[in-house]
Amino acid sequence: MDSIKTVSELTREIKELVEYNFGFVLVEGEISNFKLHTASGHLYFTLKDEKAQINAVMWNSRTFNLEFKPDNGMKVQLKGRITLFESRGSYQIDVFEMKQAGKGDLYAEFEKLKLKLQKEGLFDAVHKKRIPDFPERVAVITSESGAALQDFIKVTRKRYPFVKLYLLNAIMQGDGSADSVCRAIKHINKSRLGIDVMVITRGGGSIEDLWSFNNENVVREIFNSHIPVVTAIGHETDFTLSDFAADIRAATPSAAAENIFKDKNEMLRVLDHANEELKDIVKSKIENLKNQLDNISRNYYFRKPQDMLNEFKLKTDEMYKKISDVVRFKLNSLNQILNTTEKLLVNLSPDQILKRGYTIVFREDKVLSRKKYLKKDDELKIKFYDGETGVKVSSL
Repeated sequence: MDSIKTVSELTREIKELVEYNFGFVLVEGEISNFKLHTASGHLYFTLKDEKAQINAVMWNSRTFNLEFKPDNGMKVQLKGRITLFESRGSYQIDVFEMKQAGKGDLYAEFEKLKLKLQKEGLFDAVHKKRIPDFPERVAVITSESGAALQDFIKVTRKRYPFVKLYLLNAIMQGDGSADSVCRAIKHINKSRLGIDVMVITRGGGSIEDLWSFNNENVVREIFNSHIPVVTAIGHETDFTLSDFAADIRAATPSAAAENIFKDKNEMLRVLDHANEELKDIVKSKIENLKNQLDNISRNYYFRKPQDMLNEFKLKTDEMYKKISDVVRFKLNSLNQILNTTEKLLVNLSPDQILKRGYTIVFREDKVLSRKKYLKKDDELKIKFYDGETGVKVSSL
């Protein structure tokens, strides 16, 4: 009969067998149960696929080489040793290197270019241009059919309806997108439209979808722009090199509009407050002047020209009234301009245009603006003011 082994002895033999036969391994899987130990800096997680899982640990002495921040759900490739934790009788991967599967090369390229441009000073705060307090003309570089444009317009109309917006339709992802964005930036800088702010915006997407905004030419065009640039690219957690070069980076298209435009209602409140302060200041100064004149008039040497002083008091009262009238007139004029502009924007809204008999034609949720885009048997959707209907192209 074989000799009886203790648990420790058996576990040690298994450990030696496992570690000797496996050595270093390369393995790919998805991170789950991720935990960063705040005190030690070690990373603990489970690596899994659809059929199995294995524990993994990466000691803090090796994490400085990481080019990304690990998190649950990420697909990664590991290089490490299979080890057995004797006190628990469980095995794990002792991770030496880790990169994102399928994205590691992109992230490495991102960090390499980021470091290069950072050393050149393209991201330094000293180069950031100030956004005007009251911009009159704003250019928006985006896809004319994208939701980002509609979000930006919606917030702008609500907060600052009297601004003029200029759309530059550009390819925002895929082949030719970087060149398209560069051309749009150059065009705005060369135009004579008097643009005050330039906005570059698009919706979220994968790192591949947003990759054009990590293009070196795009980043340099943004940095070289003499017009302030605001970027709102991707989701709130997405950062591109274009964001680092921009004068302001906004989390969303709506946030970009909020960063650029002051709220008209808040502006009116400020004007009302300033009006009241101005009235109080003028009234206080006039009252002080009256008191001084009263003191002078009571002086023995000025009793005789009392009529002269009374006439001066009357002129002072008239001056106060004129100043008050001017302030009131300016405020009324501003309110009229705001109301007229708001009515104009309402009349120009898509719903009002549809109400006048126009329609919008969609194919697969994309707006068709030309007949030449139609094909026979295309299934279309036509939007009227009061609803939508589907049609099929029978002839062209």
